Amino acid sequence: IILSAANIQHGRSDPQSMVVRSFGKRMTNRRIDIAVRKKEELSEEGEVGLEVELESEDGPYERPSFQAWVHNMKGERLAIVPLEPEVFDQKIRKDILHRNVVYFDNKERGWSHAKTLTRGEIRATTKKQFRQKGLGRARRGTRRAPHHRGGGKAHGPKPRDFTSKLPKKVRKLGNMIAVAARYQEDNLIVIDELSLLEPKTSAAARFMEVWNWDSVLFVTEEEKDRNFELACRNIPNVETTTALRFDVKKALLKEKIVFSLGGLMQLQAQLLQDRVMPLEVRQAMAELSGRRPRSRGSDSGEGDLQSQSM
Repeated sequence: IILSAANIQHGRSDPQSMVVRSFGKRMTNRRIDIAVRKKEELSEEGEVGLEVELESEDGPYERPSFQAWVHNMKGERLAIVPLEPEVFDQKIRKDILHRNVVYFDNKERGWSHAKTLTRGEIRATTKKQFRQKGLGRARRGTRRAPHHRGGGKAHGPKPRDFTSKLPKKVRKLGNMIAVAARYQEDNLIVIDELSLLEPKTSAAARFMEVWNWDSVLFVTEEEKDRNFELACRNIPNVETTTALRFDVKKALLKEKIVFSLGGLMQLQAQLLQDRVMPLEVRQAMAELSGRRPRSRGSDSGEGDLQSQSM
């Protein structure tokens, strides 16, 4: 143990206030028991204050409720549908959106088959082109060199995989943030059913004029209307997709996101398939599909297991 110069100058020779130097590191000795007592006192005070705050609150924290109007294709309001708070109550994180866009860009790029021949792969003679000295020209030992015509390519492209990996949870979070951003901008619209009688571009154009839309992404359920998809295919800045094929890049490239009611329910169910959805959202999905919502109890799970085993 070596006393520091500061301790010697102020006359502090108490071992509890010494500075220990070992292996080039400087560590200050403290009274461990006093520090532990202070931490215990602070933790006890914090617990008491927390209890008082909880008692003063109305109840446990609840996420804010989210709702959206359901319209028909003529623009008339029909009803209000509850939205899943865990999907729409998201903080806008540009880093997550950027990672998703890069992931989908790389996925679209996919595998590159471009390939050039190096000087070792060029088929040519190995004969020396002319003698080394006496001609006044630069020496030339091979015709396959990259700086000669017909030679190999230096540092040329090779077949490679441009795809990148992104965790599934990050992709789901990106979809939630994209949908929440459009909802906060009031650029998310819900239509009861996206369907047309005939696959006419003029019919889809009239539908766009009613709503005064220029850039739209239509999200439908998996059992989509083929006529509506064909009608929107020739309109610029308009794209149709399904709930299971929805991604961040498609959402960010368009100004408006228009969901069919079934597509919205399917997207929420996909994003929250590992979580428990609120009862009102499950009831709305059950009414849409014409089925009775299952309870969360263990009895229903046991019944399902028994029926599957039988």
